[in-house]
Amino acid sequence: MFDPNRFPSLSKLPAPLLTAYLKTAPDDASFHPPVPSCVAWLRQEANSLANGLVRDDSENFRRQLRRVEEFLHDRNPREKSLVVFTGPRAWETVGLQVEVTNELHWGKPSLTQLLWLAAEHKPYCIVLVDHSGATIYSYRLREVCKLRETKFDVDTSQWKKKDRAHVARPGIRETHGAQRDVFDHRLEAQYRRLSREVARLAIQLCRNEPFSAVILAGPERLLAPIAGRFPAEIFGRLIWIRKDLGRMDPIRIQEVVEPEIEKWESEQELARVNELLGDDRRAVLGVDETLAQLQQGGIRTLTVCRDLDARVMRCDGCGYMDFAADPICGACRNFRSVVLLRSVLPELAAASRSEIEVVSGAAAEKLKRAGGMGAWLRQTRQRRRQAALAPM
Repeated sequence: MFDPNRFPSLSKLPAPLLTAYLKTAPDDASFHPPVPSCVAWLRQEANSLANGLVRDDSENFRRQLRRVEEFLHDRNPREKSLVVFTGPRAWETVGLQVEVTNELHWGKPSLTQLLWLAAEHKPYCIVLVDHSGATIYSYRLREVCKLRETKFDVDTSQWKKKDRAHVARPGIRETHGAQRDVFDHRLEAQYRRLSREVARLAIQLCRNEPFSAVILAGPERLLAPIAGRFPAEIFGRLIWIRKDLGRMDPIRIQEVVEPEIEKWESEQELARVNELLGDDRRAVLGVDETLAQLQQGGIRTLTVCRDLDARVMRCDGCGYMDFAADPICGACRNFRSVVLLRSVLPELAAASRSEIEVVSGAAAEKLKRAGGMGAWLRQTRQRRRQAALAPM
């Protein structure tokens, strides 16, 4: 499972290096070509890229290309996609269970597509509970990974047995009937105690990891005590699955939780877009104004459609971007080039410490009618005007 904490180290890999995004899973699992389709694509794309490099770079590039081909040779991929970063002093791989678009880059490490995937596929915490215990998983980029496990070891050896009455002794009146109520109350108290421990573990994990929501699955009577211990910020992001999934393997768990996640995400995305469209004081809409605010550091959260395909002009010198057609930058007089907006947004957002939310479905269709992009501002326009008018 890919850990986003790797982004800083990947961004610092020494250049020049080759970055290859490869879809390794075949479209038809029954078809086994002599050369895997990803390798065939890699060779074709590499020839085109190498022709544009100077001699020294071209030789180094082809050496790294051979390393990737040797790595892929006779390999039986377990992932759907693979990202490779390779250079004279670097070798890093990232296996993914989501599909990527095949890409090849030379120079600095290219993290754009990986950043987009991380923004599109938010992480979730899964808490599965049954009468034997609880298991906590993380779900990220369509992978389920076990984080914690705790057993419900309820010791009843010292309790009066459920179906046996007291044994009478001389001088003591015999107690008739089973001690079911006492036993059940003690058992319930033990489950409450263990539920508190599960809740404590889940809360701790949520504080260490920015999970989008918590999936709570199991019998209703076991879920309620756990949910009741969650603080409001977690309780408001609970996805309930009132089924016993405790003995399922991760693949089966994924099959059950993914439809629930998709439904929850669709509802949340639509609600967020509606809120964004309804607030013209704290939000901006449309690519022009949103891009301008983002470059000024005024964006807190950026919301974009998944299939955003806008192109902008970027200065080769200062890097400023807008939609003006002028080939010369008005600020520094350098030439400007056409770039795909989605290829530069992650870098812009990271530079201004802005969060990116990617929406699809009904939420994306609604946002497209407003320009395909919007954002929440760090401060209101009124406050910005007050700050601008304030005496120095």
